[in-house]
This record gives sequence, C-alpha cells and structure tokens, in this order.
Amino acid sequence: MSLKNCSITFNRPNSVFYSGETVTGIVNLTLENNKVCSAFMLKISGKAHCSWTESRGSGKHRRTVRYSGHQQYFTTLNNLMAEQHMQTGTSDLTAGDHKFNFAIILPSDLPSSCEGYYGYVRYTAKITLKRSFKMDLCYKTLFTVVSHIDLNGMPSLKLPILNETKKNFYFFCAKKGTLYMTIQMPFSGFVSGQYIPLTCNLKNDSKVKIECVKAGLIKTIEYTATSPLTKTKTETLKVARRVSDGVGRGEEKTVDLSLYVPALPPSSFMTSYVIEVKYELIITAVVSGMHSDLKSTIPVTIGTVPIRTNYQTTIEQSTSSYDPSAPPAYNELMPPSYEEVEVEKRMEESYEEWDHSNEFSPRYPVYNFSIEKEKEK
Repeated sequence: MSLKNCSITFNRPNSVFYSGETVTGIVNLTLENNKVCSAFMLKISGKAHCSWTESRGSGKHRRTVRYSGHQQYFTTLNNLMAEQHMQTGTSDLTAGDHKFNFAIILPSDLPSSCEGYYGYVRYTAKITLKRSFKMDLCYKTLFTVVSHIDLNGMPSLKLPILNETKKNFYFFCAKKGTLYMTIQMPFSGFVSGQYIPLTCNLKNDSKVKIECVKAGLIKTIEYTATSPLTKTKTETLKVARRVSDGVGRGEEKTVDLSLYVPALPPSSFMTSYVIEVKYELIITAVVSGMHSDLKSTIPVTIGTVPIRTNYQTTIEQSTSSYDPSAPPAYNELMPPSYEEVEVEKRMEESYEEWDHSNEFSPRYPVYNFSIEKEKEK
C-alpha cells in the first residue's frame, strides 16, 4: 500500500464547531511512492438520517416495512490540488509528507450533532484521492456541530414555574383523602453543567402513604420518516434522576429534587424535519398500595448560554451580538468545556473500513458553575 498516512486535523480542540462558524484544519497525507492523481477532493457535509422496521399483518400475510427519512443540510466539495495544478500544470503527488489547509463556512441554521438508536445528525469530512484507472483512496472522519442557543433571548424561559396538581384517593367509592403536589422552579431554561433547582411540596391529606418522590430529566428524540410514507417514532431516555423521601399520612413536607444536567445536545430549534430533540421533567409521587402514582410533567429547554440570574456571573454576549465566526465569548463566566456524551443506543449500520462513525460520540458545551461560585466568595 503506497498510502502510508492520511488524516484530517481540525484547528479546534475536540473538533467542536458552532453553526455559522468557519471550519478550518489541515489534511495530512504521507505517500511512500509518487502518485499520479486526477484530483484530491475534500468533501464536508451534514445530514440527518433515520430508519427502522415495523411488522404488519399476521401469518402468511405478515411482512416487514422499513421506514426511513433523510435530510441533507449542506455539501461542500473542494479540490485541494487545484492551486498546485494552476501553478505547475500537474496533479502529481511526490513521495513524502503533504499538508493541505482548508476553510469551510458552516450554514448558520444547522441543528446540533445527535446520535440515537433510530437515527442521527452527523457532520463529516471526507478526503478522496482520485486516480485514473485505479480505485480511489478515501478517508473519513466526523466532527461535532453545536447549534448556538442563548436562553436569554427567550423571555418565556425566564418565568418562574409553579405547577400544582392533586390526586383523590378512593376505596370502594369511599373517599380516602387528597394528595396535593406543588412543583417550583425559578425558570425553565438550562445548560449542561447546571443544576435544575427543583423543589416539591407534598401535602398528604389522605390515609395513603407516599413512599417516595422521584424526579427525572427525560430526553425525547422524535424521528420522522418520509418513505414509504410519513411516520414518526419516538425514543425516550432518562438522562438524570433523583429520589427523595416520601410523606406519611396526614403530613406535609417540602423536598429538594435538584437535578444535574449532564452533557446533552441542545433542544431542537433549527430546521430539521427528520430528528427533533426535546426535554421534560417528570416528577412522580410513588403511592403505596393499589393506588396509581401522581405525576407531573414540565417541559424544559437545554441551550448553550445560561440564563442570567442573581447568582450567576453576567454574560456580555446576547443573541443580537453573536458573531458566528467565533465561539461564544463571555466576560466573567468561564468558557465551557466540551465533554463527550455517552451514547447508550446507536443506530446500527454497516460501515466501510475507513469510516469510524460507529465509534464517534459528539461533544457538547458543559459549564462548571462550582468555579463561578467559588470566585464570588
């Protein structure tokens, strides 16, 4: 094999870029022998894809239907040897090391990278060494794109949440009392690395014991197939949970159910009709005996810039002043780190040897608020 090494190095730690930014990097190529090639192409693209199967009918009429959806966000194609060809009139590559710089501007409305069991949103860079009358030599790698979502630009997310619900208990048509549950949060928009300040007040005016109270942050990925017809499928994952003590008969108690937000893809706001990511909190009062539990659901939004509060350092940047050519800039608040998300369920596909998509995990911005609180002391 005369191709000794071929790789793509992005000029950004962890290969994470925001939508609207310029993706820059270097293609490294090492050849053992001289090569005559017609082109050395760099293709950078982004797409969403989903696929699953369902069975219909029964017996001899039973059949399997595969549903799929695809959306191409963008594709750029550049011949890295075009400049050399213009200067020398040849496309020959000599033995040894070669470096090719590249810069590609991403569209500003891209959704965040996402990996799921039934589909994905992926951004790839592929280089192809085209040779006359011979098989092309290829290399492909993936990078993360994050949709910039400043939660301060969404006034509804800054409003406090007060969710009240109740449940009446009966035994053979005889009322055994009422359970009241009140959920409070100061706002409903959060970023990875932040704690969701969640409190729950339970007033148990009944003769039924409440065993415990559970809180879960739920990520829902909704896939939309367009072939052979339009159909949706939902994947639900619990990404954070907390359990607190319950409350006895005739008692009242307020419990802390604050949840840590791990590395997560931001909520979907961009133009993607194949994959949509949503989040919600589900708070459950687990009831003893044969009675059903009391549940409360609160939608929340995961963004990339936290809401300004009296205990967080002011952020100088707003949506209106965002410069897509650079990552978000902050004043006192430490810039986020970019942590790899744990992909529990990944869409199973067959891959070529040079395609490492089945090993790729996106990275998302994660803030360290503990550092900020230490600075305030």
